[in-house]
Amino acid sequence: MGRTDMRKQSKRVAVTKESIEVAYLDLLEEGGSGKITVKEVCERAGVNRTTFYKYYADGTDLGQAVRRNILEYLEQLLQETIPENHSDAFELVSRVILQIYRDGRIRKIPLLYREDQFRMQVEQLLMKYYFNHRFGPHMSEEDWIHTTYARCGLMGLIESWIKDGMTISPEKISGQVILLSKRIRELK
Repeated sequence: MGRTDMRKQSKRVAVTKESIEVAYLDLLEEGGSGKITVKEVCERAGVNRTTFYKYYADGTDLGQAVRRNILEYLEQLLQETIPENHSDAFELVSRVILQIYRDGRIRKIPLLYREDQFRMQVEQLLMKYYFNHRFGPHMSEEDWIHTTYARCGLMGLIESWIKDGMTISPEKISGQVILLSKRIRELK
């Protein structure tokens, strides 16, 4: 097989897997906590079961692949989004919210965020790419309180905003978060 043929096949595989994974996320969004079947995913993605099983062992394997891919994608976005000097958690909030508003794929995170393990993995990424640079691996008790508050607040804010249909502009949310941050600092 020539290089051009291999690239076409590779692209076709990527497109097929993406359609299966998008179908899974769409069904998850529509169905809430109900179990999603391979049959439903195949129908939604427009693929047959043989194609599905070529790439995934079962529905659980698909779910794990979706979570892994979203975490990898989120990690890439964080690398590109984190303020260069790791200066301000609220600058991070502003940048992350703008990115979520622009990127439909990241909006699906709250669907998966209900699971404790996935939640911990997202929070570990925030620690790795933001808080550890800012405070170091060994934080004081006060720094731990601040980072935990910011991390939980960020995820809660994002989750609520997405669930409410993102009707408030990302600029307004960012502005309010930054204003709140300034007011908190003035109280010190």
